[in-house]
Amino acid sequence: MEIRHADVLLTRPGRNYVLVRLETADGLVGWGDATLNGREKAVEAALDHHICPELEGRDASRVEDVWQYLFRGTYWRGGPVLNSALSGVDMALWDLKGKAAGVPVHDLLGGRTREYATVYTHCGAETVDDIVDSAEAALDRGIDHLRVNVGDPSGQYLNVDRVVDGVSEVRDRLGPAPELIVDVHGRASPREARRIATGLEPADLFFLEDPLRPENKDAFRELRQATTTPLAMGELFTNPWEMRPLVEERLVDFLRVDLAHVGGITAAKKLATVAEHHYVETAFHGPPDLSPVGQAASVHVDRSIPNFGVQEYTDYTEVYGDAVADVFQGGATLDESVGGLDVPDEPGLGIEVDRAAAREYDYERSHLPTVRHDDGSVADW
Repeated sequence: MEIRHADVLLTRPGRNYVLVRLETADGLVGWGDATLNGREKAVEAALDHHICPELEGRDASRVEDVWQYLFRGTYWRGGPVLNSALSGVDMALWDLKGKAAGVPVHDLLGGRTREYATVYTHCGAETVDDIVDSAEAALDRGIDHLRVNVGDPSGQYLNVDRVVDGVSEVRDRLGPAPELIVDVHGRASPREARRIATGLEPADLFFLEDPLRPENKDAFRELRQATTTPLAMGELFTNPWEMRPLVEERLVDFLRVDLAHVGGITAAKKLATVAEHHYVETAFHGPPDLSPVGQAASVHVDRSIPNFGVQEYTDYTEVYGDAVADVFQGGATLDESVGGLDVPDEPGLGIEVDRAAAREYDYERSHLPTVRHDDGSVADW
């Protein structure tokens, strides 16, 4: 299954997405997601100038070999740009492999272990009233795992008391049934993270997401010892080995890597297997900057693993309108009767991209917010 053409497509049907397209000599086409929010042009350049030329002529069926070649063969391993590019290539290879075999990707990963992937959705807002209204609307749609952040992440910086008091009030008003999630987004110092985690123990969170910055793994030991609140981490890791100490020492309860950054389906499946042996569940990253191709790839892995926990969910039509449907056909869909995502039992990932439509949505330069403390020093977003 020779790769005849390898290209990259940068499109913006609501937001920027970097898509990898691989075409074989016999006409099969595979798609992957290589989006790196705010640094899309860097990934595009890496693919266009370095990676895609090296893929042409290679055997698309040798997914693992290509993964190893792209990760280790550069000598400069990992990093967000190269690993996002690798992730897109890896998804496209699995898409091709499924299409060539005539089966969905989850069948190639061992077959389905569940009928759907339970999701959580974002209900955060500036006020508790707005959070409760959003949460009740989500519950009406069958979604009972709810992220209930208090405040605007692009505005006021982390206010520990406001987070603890606000989420506690949300729990009181919604009752004990919904599963609540709070995302700290790596903003907290170890001291602040301990206050949030212990302060929210009575709220019985499903998990506290990204409580600390990713660089110092030792800080997670201190947090783990201080609280019974379940912890989740992973979206900022772009090298699959970075998660190893957190999983092997059970410093987290949920593995939250992003398939478009950590190395695609190949890396996510391996990490999930390691996590299974340590009783850690998955909660793959699924924000709006993960394209529908990346969302579909995540759900294929979700459906094939025994230690699935929950899947972060973006409703692209709700967020971006009809533009996304112009570019992407198929992919994961929400079954509101169970609050879960499923993917079609079609060969490959079950999603296609209309290149002509994608080219109608031009790239626009856009960076993530740069947040600063009150004194003007740089803070974490």
